[in-house]
Amino acid sequence: MKETNKLLLGVTSFLFIGVFFGFYFANANHMSMVFGSMDMDEKRDHFITHKKAIQIELLGDGDYKCCLEKPCVYCIEKTPGHGEGATCDCMKDVVTGVHPCGECIGEIMEGHGNKYLAKYFAKAIAEKVGEDHIDTLREIMSEKYDIPVDEQL
Repeated sequence: MKETNKLLLGVTSFLFIGVFFGFYFANANHMSMVFGSMDMDEKRDHFITHKKAIQIELLGDGDYKCCLEKPCVYCIEKTPGHGEGATCDCMKDVVTGVHPCGECIGEIMEGHGNKYLAKYFAKAIAEKVGEDHIDTLREIMSEKYDIPVDEQL
């Protein structure tokens, strides 16, 4: 009886492992085949659709608070890292004088930040690049966001 139970347990375990790996590789192969058959425009559209779905889900949960006009991708992609658990707190970081993620810094410098946060940008970015650059950063923010230097923090 014991040998029958061991044999049954062995066969069951083998089947379970086989099904698991079979599903895993079949699913990975299917995704590779589907994505691999797309041209670059279709891949880009697929990426943007999924990016927006992730952002919408995180926004609904209160976990995505970006400082840009159009939310960044960095905090999704670099988790864990700047954003823990695929969250974005760049808005809070900027307002509290802490640098936002790298993508947000670049987009802010190009003039794509949330204009209502413009007075905070120079100080927050200076926290990363150095306080000795704050005057230059304030001039850039003044030019990009039409906010006088003396109104910035």
